[in-house]
Amino acid sequence: MSQRNEVVLAADDKDLGTVLGCDEETVVDMRGMGYVESRGELFNVGPARDYLRDAAWADCLWE
Repeated sequence: MSQRNEVVLAADDKDLGTVLGCDEETVVDMRGMGYVESRGELFNVGPARDYLRDAAWADCLWE
């Protein structure tokens, strides 16, 4: 699977959570796992979106 690049401007984890549709704790976890790369106030969120999509798909399998 290829990783897409999607760069956004965000001031903090709350802004990133709004962009990604998740809470701040999830953003912090994904940053720790390397799914969100920071370049100052610019963030590459493409891998994070892929991670969230895959996690939601996997969660549906276990319901």
